[in-house]
Amino acid sequence: MNLPIVIITSFLVTVTLIPVVIRVFKSINVLDKPDSRKIHSISTPSLGGIAMFIGIILSLFIAMPLVDIAGEKYFLGGLALIFFLGVRDDLSSLQANHKLIVQVFSASLLVFLMDLKIGGLNGLFGVDTFGWYFDEIFTIIVIAIMTNAFNLIDGIDGLAGSLGLLISLILCAFFFYLGDTFGAVLSFGIAGASIGFLLYNWYPSKVFMGDTGSMVLGFALTILMIRFLSHTPQETAFVSPVALVLSIFALPTYDTLRVFIIRFSTGKHPLAPDRNHIHHVLLKLGHTHGTATLILVGFNSSLIAAAYFLQGIGELWLILSLVTITVGLGIALDRKVMKREAARTASLYSSRMNISKTA
Repeated sequence: MNLPIVIITSFLVTVTLIPVVIRVFKSINVLDKPDSRKIHSISTPSLGGIAMFIGIILSLFIAMPLVDIAGEKYFLGGLALIFFLGVRDDLSSLQANHKLIVQVFSASLLVFLMDLKIGGLNGLFGVDTFGWYFDEIFTIIVIAIMTNAFNLIDGIDGLAGSLGLLISLILCAFFFYLGDTFGAVLSFGIAGASIGFLLYNWYPSKVFMGDTGSMVLGFALTILMIRFLSHTPQETAFVSPVALVLSIFALPTYDTLRVFIIRFSTGKHPLAPDRNHIHHVLLKLGHTHGTATLILVGFNSSLIAAAYFLQGIGELWLILSLVTITVGLGIALDRKVMKREAARTASLYSSRMNISKTA
């Protein structure tokens, strides 16, 4: 497998097409305009995911024989549906329920026609294998949640692209070790597209990937994750594969659960937009888009390293450790924001009292 050709092709196609995307959508005034819930202040094209998708697909067709690509037709079909769903949503917003229907259908193509599923939890909680079609249902739910998780994490310049680059490179290393050509090629194609996109998306961003890019990334990376889990621990040489996968997807998973809990507790729809994401917390603490992205990706990288080197403590204890560290950090950041806002409120109150006394 000629992986350098894959990443170079994907990168060059993406980096060449993004200026075209920017020019075209600016000319027809299809832009992501600032409003009260968004943090950007300039109207910006938001379909950079089109260039990424084309770069990934072309790299696949250049690097792999057509007969091998034909064997992945259900994946490519599902990915295409997610791509067109994202384009439609970026052009004219869809209701969350409508998007979920298409995501579930796309996931079902792979689960029922390609037999791609999470068969068990490697003995975690005593579950080696699922039964009674729970594996199919569970897999569809995971794909839908993680596809939306990448959509939700795409809230500041550089974050979704950097996270996609990190995860794809790690998965590529795994699939290369396993000799899984399609998994390695697709992972490297995503890495190349992510690099090309980041050249235009780092703060101040010239283009956003939009739902087109974030859902394609989330869907493709989740399928690769399930593909990795389909290999036995003996094949992968990882004694705690579930914990390792959770560490790789720790940031989007935690952020999604976090905002869902907040939204449920306040009576909002779980997919309703707000400013309660972990990256918003870092911005409230005074960090820039760039530093917030580096902090979050660096933290996710640390969790992956910890999961890799501490597999010997066992699947359950490793997962509990990762969850404790992640939730603990989130709580610490929230408390820091609350203290800062309380201090700011007290300062404003004090200033008003001084003004009223002077008057």
